[in-house]
Amino acid sequence: LYAATGEEYVQGGGTLLTKVRDERMTSQEVEIVRPKEGFSYLGLFTGKKHRFNMGINEKGFTIVTSQAGSVPKAIREESSKKSGKSRFKGQEYLVQHCATVDEALKQIDKLIAGPANFLMADPHKIALVEVYPNGDYEIEVKEKGVLSHTNHYVKDKGLEFNQRQSKSSKTRYNRINQLLSETKKSFNLDSFIAFSEDRNAGPDNSIFRQGSSEDRPSTLSVMSVHITDSGKSEIYLKWRDDRRDKNSWQVKRGLFLVNDDL
Repeated sequence: LYAATGEEYVQGGGTLLTKVRDERMTSQEVEIVRPKEGFSYLGLFTGKKHRFNMGINEKGFTIVTSQAGSVPKAIREESSKKSGKSRFKGQEYLVQHCATVDEALKQIDKLIAGPANFLMADPHKIALVEVYPNGDYEIEVKEKGVLSHTNHYVKDKGLEFNQRQSKSSKTRYNRINQLLSETKKSFNLDSFIAFSEDRNAGPDNSIFRQGSSEDRPSTLSVMSVHITDSGKSEIYLKWRDDRRDKNSWQVKRGLFLVNDDL
């Protein structure tokens, strides 16, 4: 997960945000949802339960998530049970009902549903949210600059919960921060897409993961957006849904207009 906002960082102003989704193969579908109440939104939905994984609404508000893999699975599941909520439903609620980062942060309780990390954006602001097993959380907001995350906690409150030290997560986190710091400012959608294709650390530890074997996680989808004040967000989507063919990618790029089909 990585984002940039402010004229010094984004060509033409506005905000850029990208999520690279790595997982063992699950079904994926990209849809535009037009609810009776709230905002229309484009989302990636995954698995048999058709869970909202990431998306952007007609106002440009965008939210994406990553698993807190540094927390053992049993602890994650127990924490989620205690909350009685779902982070997937929480994300989808916010993208349906919030036009800005500020509006979403006022309803942060929707995301307090077990260990997870979230990155959200609007044309003027980006925010990173880490949610911990004990129900506590930490937020970082920027109106100018960059934010990034992978699958382990990086904020001070969260360090004590990093029980599993993942080489992949740390390598990918260090690499995206290197690219964000060394690339000549300012960024555009093409540069953010290029970061998502980076393979410098091999099949299991790169930002784009091919997986060294069938049972290893690999990159399944990428969403990259440029959100501006114009009311028209440019979106890049890349995803596959074929377990047998790691090259069976679908790619779409263009303006998100809610009255259009994909």
